[in-house]
Amino acid sequence: MLKSIIFILFTVVLSASTSQSKFLTLKEKQWLKKFGSHIKVGITQIPNQVLKKEDGTFSGFSIELFNLIEKKTPLHFDYIYFQSWNKLLEAAKNKKIDVVFFAQKTSSRLKYFYFTDTVLTQQNKLITNIHNNLNSLEKLKKHKLALTKGSALEEYIHFYYPEIIVVSTKDELQSLKFVSNNKADATILELVRSSYYIRQFNLKNLIISSDINYNYYLSIASIKSLPELNIILSKTLQAIPQKDIEALKLKWGYIKEQKLFFDTQTMIYLAIAFGIIIPFSLYLFVINKKLQKEINAKEKAMKKLIQLRDSKLNEMSEVISMIAHQWKQPLNNLSLLNQLCESKFLLGKVDDKFKQYFFTNTKEQITLMSKTIDDFKDFFKVDEDKKKFDLVQTINNLLDITKPLYEKNNISIVFQHSDTNFTTLGYQSILFQLLLNILNNAKDALLETKNKNKLITITLSQEKGKNIIEIEDNAGGIPEDIIDKIFNPYFSTKKEKNGTGLGLYMAKTIIEERMNGSIEVQNKEAGALFTIMLP
Repeated sequence: MLKSIIFILFTVVLSASTSQSKFLTLKEKQWLKKFGSHIKVGITQIPNQVLKKEDGTFSGFSIELFNLIEKKTPLHFDYIYFQSWNKLLEAAKNKKIDVVFFAQKTSSRLKYFYFTDTVLTQQNKLITNIHNNLNSLEKLKKHKLALTKGSALEEYIHFYYPEIIVVSTKDELQSLKFVSNNKADATILELVRSSYYIRQFNLKNLIISSDINYNYYLSIASIKSLPELNIILSKTLQAIPQKDIEALKLKWGYIKEQKLFFDTQTMIYLAIAFGIIIPFSLYLFVINKKLQKEINAKEKAMKKLIQLRDSKLNEMSEVISMIAHQWKQPLNNLSLLNQLCESKFLLGKVDDKFKQYFFTNTKEQITLMSKTIDDFKDFFKVDEDKKKFDLVQTINNLLDITKPLYEKNNISIVFQHSDTNFTTLGYQSILFQLLLNILNNAKDALLETKNKNKLITITLSQEKGKNIIEIEDNAGGIPEDIIDKIFNPYFSTKKEKNGTGLGLYMAKTIIEERMNGSIEVQNKEAGALFTIMLP
């Protein structure tokens, strides 16, 4: 009887554990078992992300989010408190902790950390003393800007505004105190934290001067020596219902700003911006129609030409979608400027100073959108000569452009690589287009599955002097009866989507004939794995 009871209890516990993390693979569960479930998380007080109570315990948005992760997995988090953000980062770099509770992704931090998808977005404001008239970063040149030492903002200002005098502080509270006491002219902070400090410490003489074009896109960061941990955290965040996360944001004061309709003036700016794409798209459409009428009178060579053109048009459609996602932030900023203009107009406060502010900031947004177009042109420009280039930078640039489109479709992309120097001699733009082609095929396959945790993993490694790029999805794989045909010319499974069957054939040809490499595909447990080998 006792043995039966023990067996039943064991079965219940085992079943609960399996259900708790059913979205994790067997390999990931084995890693957890080997590594141990206790994870060291570095934290510091940042309202309302982490708040330290008088009894030594912690509360806040990030603490409650980690509680949700613990409920979904066997993980248990041990919190290690640091007196400053800079000390926390140093501990992470020295591998004294496994996870940084929240961090902004920067080029320098990518050397040490892997990041999950964005968990929390915060809009930063320029905060000044009420006695000065510094209402933009441009006007802060030769003035003092107080910023937390080691912060992403400090790195951003040093790079883009080198003429601003940065006063390093131990934390954001000290930055606000410096501005309040005229030891600095301004600081940069988002509203939740600034209002908390101003209220708690009765700070005076502070005012929000303006928005700046730098938002915090906060993710959970984990050290690079534990890539499996990043994958597990990323998948767990995907498994948590979005409504639960939104409820936490509302509880701790993180509320999305309201989207506004555009007035006539804003629409004029948008029309100018979209005037770059729409006429060009219409031009391509008209040319394609003309070629379609002629194709019936042409021979087989002409048919091949039109199929190549169709392939380019499909590629252009993907590019336009990516541009649209890259434009979301500047369009939102234009909307906010429009709201401010309307408010000033109704209050009769539209003076020359405000006009200059409005025109300067709208011009900045349009310039940013124009730069996006130029960036895409550079990536799709065909190189004439072979050049040495960095594979890590190329893949990161590709993900910066494509990730919003994949996030829209609930597809996670994880990029894994060591600190090795990954350089190759070849055509960067050709490789960029090849990787884009493979990622788009993976995206299409994932969209046809019912898998809720859609994932694409990119792994960069070296073996016997060769650079190896592996792209793996969990879309279920390629049917065995066609996997040997997918590199054949004109073979396509997308007839209903106007697929030409030339994409993978051209990819293989480019890699083998122009870059002295190879490309292979095989089915793994969860889906298809493309392996690209380069010199």
